[in-house]
Amino acid sequence: MFEGWLAAVRQEASGGQALESVRALARFHRVQASPGYDEAADWLARRLESYGLAVETTHVPGDGHTRMLGYLMPEGWACTRAVATLVAGDRRAPLCDYEAEPLSLVLRSAKARGRYAIVAVEDGTREEDYRGVDVAGKVVLTRGAVQRVHERAVVERGAAGILSHGRRLLPPVRERCDDPEALAYTSFWWGESDPRGWGFVLSPRAGLALAERLAAGARLELEVEIDARRFPTPIPLVSASLAGDLPGEVLILAHLCHPRPSANDNASGAAAALEAARTLARLAASGEWCPPRRSVRFLWVPEMAGTYAWLAQDPARARGVVAALNLDMVGQDQERCGSTLLIEHPPCFAASFAEELLRRIRAQAVDWVPSYSGPGHYSMTRMGEVPYSGGSDHYVLIDPATGIPCPMLIQWPDRYYHSSHDTPDKTSPASLALAVRCAATFAAFVAGASGPRLEWLVGAVGRGARRRLLAAVDEVAPGRAIARERLRGEQALASLRRLGAAPAAIGAAREALAAFAARELPGGTTDQAPPNAPPNAPPVAGHPERPRRALPVPIHGQRHLLAGWDRLPPAAREAWRAAEDGVSDALTLADLAWYACDGTRSIDEIARLVWLETGRHEPEFIAETFARTASIGLSGHAGDAPDLEEAPSRPAAPDTATR
Repeated sequence: MFEGWLAAVRQEASGGQALESVRALARFHRVQASPGYDEAADWLARRLESYGLAVETTHVPGDGHTRMLGYLMPEGWACTRAVATLVAGDRRAPLCDYEAEPLSLVLRSAKARGRYAIVAVEDGTREEDYRGVDVAGKVVLTRGAVQRVHERAVVERGAAGILSHGRRLLPPVRERCDDPEALAYTSFWWGESDPRGWGFVLSPRAGLALAERLAAGARLELEVEIDARRFPTPIPLVSASLAGDLPGEVLILAHLCHPRPSANDNASGAAAALEAARTLARLAASGEWCPPRRSVRFLWVPEMAGTYAWLAQDPARARGVVAALNLDMVGQDQERCGSTLLIEHPPCFAASFAEELLRRIRAQAVDWVPSYSGPGHYSMTRMGEVPYSGGSDHYVLIDPATGIPCPMLIQWPDRYYHSSHDTPDKTSPASLALAVRCAATFAAFVAGASGPRLEWLVGAVGRGARRRLLAAVDEVAPGRAIARERLRGEQALASLRRLGAAPAAIGAAREALAAFAARELPGGTTDQAPPNAPPNAPPVAGHPERPRRALPVPIHGQRHLLAGWDRLPPAAREAWRAAEDGVSDALTLADLAWYACDGTRSIDEIARLVWLETGRHEPEFIAETFARTASIGLSGHAGDAPDLEEAPSRPAAPDTATR
């Protein structure tokens, strides 16, 4: 049903042209709320105009104070010069130069000038790291998370600044010994009232060399000069649309931000969305993609911040989008980067038709290679599907309180992720072309899904649900897996209402799923309880309270940016951090619990849904999570909490310009 559109897209879409866009975007220093981001947005808008699309740029406040759906909009920041020189006695050696390498500065650093002794700590985020170490007035050499080190060393103990040489390891593609000369993308994220600080970034090799010299007794100093400023600025959200004549809109989304070069993350997603827009515009102009169809909107934003802001500008937007696709890091050369092209699913209780549709499109859009004797075929592209993990713009849209079907297409892991080595030469035109085919075909199909096409989609989603249900039998914990996939299938079928599928057709597909389960999985549909509950029975109720949240979107994963965080006593902040540090995958569990909270479910019911999705039964942690969010007004109990917010907490008249 989508094969004709895919063939037309395949003929028109160009991976080479998308790669040229990656190269162009990688030249911009695209820090959120910065002049470089504005320049990239302007370049993008001009390119869209040249393709004949109607471009709309709206602006949201980048002032470090405005919250949109609870999310703090970043403050404007720019740096014209930042250098750090290592001084050892009468010897001087250049260490960091922002003009030559933007990632040698911790982004959003404050203005600074001076000469300071260097002292090494271990991780730098823990109290014990500072026992017997005087950091007052000195620069702290650390591998720890800079925001936390800033709090521990600078704010609490009077350190002058930070010299960071940490990075995230990504086994098996990035181990400690890999690329020791790379600089990690490192940034401060300031709250409204946070005291500002500064820092420079070293490669792991350079940082280790400095640490060894200090341990051997060397007296080292850092001479710094940072000319940076902070300022309120309008942040552009760029979109372009292809008008349709059916109700509803399809959204293709990519984040435009990240520092220079950030080629795969995420110039690749932005470029793939741009090429998908060009491709569909050409097909529409030639008559190959004809009405009736829904509108298709392409949207480029600063990651997360822009998605929150776009929804907050107009609460009707969420209701108008029938489906979306998030393109994040889609251009990797898989052999060089070690990546696999993944479809990330939403939680099973927030599933939709979009994942099955994207899976089928990807399977047809990939380049197939014939087998030795000819009749068989296979793909040279590594592909997979993974459960929810969040971390990109789709996690805002798939929140059930917003309810937009939105899988993510991503290459992961990436050896060069968030590093100075994420350059366009690591990007593949073949990978970009595949992402463009997937995005353009997905948009074209959903936009035109009516009549026989919609009937086909109902059947395809039902067949996909039965396939996953049968596969669940062979999982390690089949009872939970079967219950999870049964729920996923039911939710996916129910989501077809967004496209106007007939209730009778959806009902028939759900009945077919139930009949299949009864026929093929005898006795396998009742073991749905967490492991600490009696066999084949629901969990014993221990937390009957029903939380209610105040926001229809996820809360910020960086807890210090939450509204109300600065009003908590220091002991309460530390207890919150300690509780999440003490539970593996705490932020993912908290996200899932937040999604499952609808004002009617109890903590026990929420914990069961989280268990179905992850295999982790954590009712105590979930209860504590809602107690903590209640302490700063982000949630309450059913009956006493405010209605879900539908507008920015600090309304601002959007500056809208149609180009």
